[in-house]
Amino acid sequence: MGAGRPGVMPVYSVPPRCVLAVTDLSEPAGEPVGRAARLAARYGARLLVLYVAPPDVTPDLVEFARLRLRSHLRRHARAVPAARGTVRTGRVTAVVPDEAGGEGADLLVLGARGRHRPGGTGLGGIAGSLVRTGEVPALVVRRPPEGAYRKVLLAVDESTASLAAARTGTGLTPGAERLLVRCVTVPGEHLLRMRGVPEEELERLRRTRTEQARPAAERIAADLAPRPARVLVAPGRPQDAVPRLAGSEGADLAVVGTGTRSAAGYAVLGSVAQHVVSEAPCDVLVVPGPGPGR
Repeated sequence: MGAGRPGVMPVYSVPPRCVLAVTDLSEPAGEPVGRAARLAARYGARLLVLYVAPPDVTPDLVEFARLRLRSHLRRHARAVPAARGTVRTGRVTAVVPDEAGGEGADLLVLGARGRHRPGGTGLGGIAGSLVRTGEVPALVVRRPPEGAYRKVLLAVDESTASLAAARTGTGLTPGAERLLVRCVTVPGEHLLRMRGVPEEELERLRRTRTEQARPAAERIAADLAPRPARVLVAPGRPQDAVPRLAGSEGADLAVVGTGTRSAAGYAVLGSVAQHVVSEAPCDVLVVPGPGPGR
């Protein structure tokens, strides 16, 4: 079980014991399956690969999908010969959480791109919805799985939920170089600019904010084992700054939390995670925050 402070203990294991990869059987969807296979092999976890067919598909097409899925596994999941493939029918956003819960999955692996069904319901179009409402960490794969992650960006704020996310990302990437990033903004900066405050004064306010935020960022870094190699406090909204820094720093994985979850199962701060998933040039690990009663 992953470590955490009281009230933010995750209900999944780090490292994972069961990895669930979702595929649409397209060629790009082989990348998340390959990454999931590498992670499962590394940690000795079970690997399940799920294809969700449309709810109105005919039985003969379901059988055809099973055959395609077997071929998909042979090609992309060679690292785990015991990988199991499953075909289910229904809405992807309903079937995937149900399968993850029923199988006790600790990690969900999705593709950032793939074949889209009519109406925008393909895997690439629903990744944001799945990571926003998921109960376990979701790894959104954008790059081919070429070895272990080498450089990881841990995006944090002052919440204990973000610390739990950073711990999860740290536990999943042993041996990687880690950069802890804390993004800060000047309250009301847009209004100040509209009132004619000079850019030099705004820059001074940004420096002050970053200096004020650094001690808290350093404390979060000290609470991680191993401690990140670097701590960066950067001005800007996290949904903008994290993707930009992931690119400029050459990260191949960014880790973000979704914040505290509501009684309905939605993340209060999920919009930041969704934007990072959409804009980051690298893979993104999204870690759900605690829900009521956790």
